[in-house]
Amino acid sequence: MLNFCGKTVARGVLGLLGAILVLLCSGCGNDGQTGKKSDGCGELATLEYARYLKMGNLCDENLLEIRSVVGRDTLVKQFLLRKRAEGDGASAVSLTPGHAKVTVLHVPLKRVVALSSAQVGFLLRLGLMDRIAAVGEGKYVADSTLYVRVQKGETAEVGNGTSISLEKILAARPDLVMDFATGGSQDDYERINSLGIPLMLTSEWQEEHPLAKIEWIKLFGKLFGVEALADSIYEQSKREYLKASGGVAGGNPARGGSEQQRVSEGETSPNKSEVEIASPSARNDTLSSFVSRLSSKSCPRVIAGMNYGGVWYAPGGNSFTAHLIKDAGGCYLWASDTSRELTFTLEEIMLVADSADVWVNPGAFSSAEDILAAEPRVRHIRAFREKRVCQNDGRKGPGGGNDFYESAVAYPAELLQSLRNCIQNATNGADSARKEFDWYHNIFIF
Repeated sequence: MLNFCGKTVARGVLGLLGAILVLLCSGCGNDGQTGKKSDGCGELATLEYARYLKMGNLCDENLLEIRSVVGRDTLVKQFLLRKRAEGDGASAVSLTPGHAKVTVLHVPLKRVVALSSAQVGFLLRLGLMDRIAAVGEGKYVADSTLYVRVQKGETAEVGNGTSISLEKILAARPDLVMDFATGGSQDDYERINSLGIPLMLTSEWQEEHPLAKIEWIKLFGKLFGVEALADSIYEQSKREYLKASGGVAGGNPARGGSEQQRVSEGETSPNKSEVEIASPSARNDTLSSFVSRLSSKSCPRVIAGMNYGGVWYAPGGNSFTAHLIKDAGGCYLWASDTSRELTFTLEEIMLVADSADVWVNPGAFSSAEDILAAEPRVRHIRAFREKRVCQNDGRKGPGGGNDFYESAVAYPAELLQSLRNCIQNATNGADSARKEFDWYHNIFIF
């Protein structure tokens, strides 16, 4: 037996994996980048919309690559998918030759720990509830059937962040732990990594467009042996989304390139926008210019975000929310901004608030009373005065978990229609009829 990279493996297994990596990694440069080959294998192809996921075949091997932006760093990890054979265990072997790290997974996976709501949503859309060995916190599970399974102990609950139980993860005997990283104090992936169980950080929540997020369903298709179903769902979702948005996805999402426990709206960015760094007078000019660009457009003008501790946090013009608003027929006040996140003072928001017809995503507050309790001054925002506030928590689970963070990512066309109904009907002073998937609703009506 040999000890390699902190793991004990048999000589035969090490030799076989070494041969695979000769094929995969020969000719890799010393620039610290993974996935680039000089031996004729090429590099992993980009997907249609997703920027942080690559999948394909190199040197006749099935590979995928995931990038996660963590603070100012970018984590890149590759996975080699090998067909599961009789007797294959749950563990995979990680090797680190040079600058590339490849984790070998035996697929299809049988048991997985899913620590984010979106991961659960993808698995449920693919009919893979039985593969979920454990979730983070059961109270956030919106699907009623899975919620009951967690309550009965049929699906384990391992916690999140500082409360995560490594012992419970081990007891779940997973083939893979799926986690995510934000760069914040609640990140737990380094502790999980110490267990020696294969770990995957998904970053669909960092994608900037609904079609980029739904494309991540292809990853789950590969991991669980339902590729044809995943591809079919993606193509159907894309077709229906583009039809609902008038044939063109708003914001021209780049081609080829949600968590409620920790990330509000799934939009955080280390980059500062031009509005954030400008002087007060320049900031006001910029705010006014954003609004003036919308004056000639005949669509409901939309403001988004909420005030916390004297700072108004709003999605930037290149964010998931901004793209969704545009595709839903709204004119977002900061649509021409190029960042993913903006910050203002409440006073700055008041300068433009009367220009907005509808207020979308008022933080994590479920009612007008909750909003006023947190920040009484927002009563002066016209959209609030005129009762035109759209929140995304119209569909909740038995424990109060917001289904927007669980299933909405896996149903982009339905999500788009839900927001469209709320924006258009909120402007007319009425709300849409309830549907099976109705995440957005006017908080003044129900």
